[in-house]
Amino acid sequence: MRSILFGIYLTSIIFWPFALFGQDTIKVTYYNLLNFPQQQADRIDTLKKILSNINTDVFVVNELTSFNGGALIKNNALNVNGISYYSSAVFYDGPDTDNLLYYNSNKLGLHSQQQIPTDLRDISEYILYYKDPNLGMTQDTTYINFYSLHLKAGSDPSDANKRTAEAEVLKTFLANSGKNTRLFVGGDFNFYSNTDLACQEILNGQGVNLYDPINRMGGWHNNAGYKKYHTQSTRQSTGGYAGGSYGGMDDRFDFIFVSNDVLYGSEGIHYIEDSYEAVGQDGLRFNEDIHIPVNTAVSQDLANALFYMSDHLPVSLKFAVGGTINVSENRLNFNLFYKPNTKQLSIVSDYEINNLNIIVSDINGKIIKIIDQRNIRESNWSLIGLPKGFYIARVNANNKIKILKFVIN
Repeated sequence: MRSILFGIYLTSIIFWPFALFGQDTIKVTYYNLLNFPQQQADRIDTLKKILSNINTDVFVVNELTSFNGGALIKNNALNVNGISYYSSAVFYDGPDTDNLLYYNSNKLGLHSQQQIPTDLRDISEYILYYKDPNLGMTQDTTYINFYSLHLKAGSDPSDANKRTAEAEVLKTFLANSGKNTRLFVGGDFNFYSNTDLACQEILNGQGVNLYDPINRMGGWHNNAGYKKYHTQSTRQSTGGYAGGSYGGMDDRFDFIFVSNDVLYGSEGIHYIEDSYEAVGQDGLRFNEDIHIPVNTAVSQDLANALFYMSDHLPVSLKFAVGGTINVSENRLNFNLFYKPNTKQLSIVSDYEINNLNIIVSDINGKIIKIIDQRNIRESNWSLIGLPKGFYIARVNANNKIKILKFVIN
């Protein structure tokens, strides 16, 4: 008897190989600067050293304390050593510490900005546009939405409730304004786990879904299993500028979340796979300093600068924008589907898939199963034993990413 296939099919035509022409790569970096520019006068030299290594196009900061600090960053850390193309948004002195965005004006322009107030700190919206050299031909300006957040710190239930309320403010704003594409939502979120209500609100609230580009959801706090992704604290006990938190690297507080279209390139920009990083995180330390023992991800000079500058690490990613895609006639056609009668995840392809990665997560973003295979055209994987519920399979086939949603009954 023929099995009846049920579920949501993922039918994808992946054009491979392909070449990109006239595209720009944009690098985005978010960084909690820890009450900048307070205390030591040479902090700006330390930041200059970090930024010269990162070489970013969009730089978004938290914990800026003054207009003068914002000007100092632009004039003494970014526009240095013959560089003069960085511009900034307007600094707004809101309650508590503030945000600011800087951008490479050779590639990008500032379309608009606004503050979104919460009970603690403002959330900042910055809308940039890409200066497409082919705009006269395409007649289609690409606008990109950036949001800078610094949610309430602390592990008390009252702190968690305030984080959730702040997250709801952002997601309600996005839903009411109809903004759900080309979204970059970053900053210091102070999440301890993806099950935090505030984290769930950022990911799934108000019908506007956001995604972690590296899909590393879990209980990050004081969990050595996530040490490769921790962003705080760069200091184990003492040292560094402006005080901050100690205890060593054991929390993932800093994120850049993106909308679905950014991951899959459906709205003119496309996240570059494997470009997401916590700068200086080598995955070799847990509850230790970022610079001791020797850091294998960056130079010792840069590791020292990260230690002194802030108790947080900067987080970065890259995306491609502009240009055209020249597609060859070689096409990879595949179906991914769920078989409820046998509780199997299955894939069938017209051509060989050289590199296949599937990450199956539950509705809370917890990773349930990781599948890595090479040189296949069809295969099946058992999901027997998983509890009933809604699941998401994130599929990377020959560097093209798609999503399959299915239900286990």
